[in-house]
Amino acid sequence: MSKVLDSINEKYAEKIFTEGINILNKRELAVKFNVRYVPHLLFINKEGEVFEQKIGFMQEDDALEIFEKAGIKIR
Repeated sequence: MSKVLDSINEKYAEKIFTEGINILNKRELAVKFNVRYVPHLLFINKEGEVFEQKIGFMQEDDALEIFEKAGIKIR
């Protein structure tokens, strides 16, 4: 997933930000968001609210589509 996230950050840095987090090093985040599987994608708006969650690998276009369905214009 890190390549997909890096690509999104590179192409759309002015509109969205993605970050990969190692839950072994950030256990408090894993607990807070109930992460039990890897990869586990949390889509969080600027207010800090999770508006979508997906488990498993996701292609870049599929991830971007989730942002767009939430009303975040990226492309």
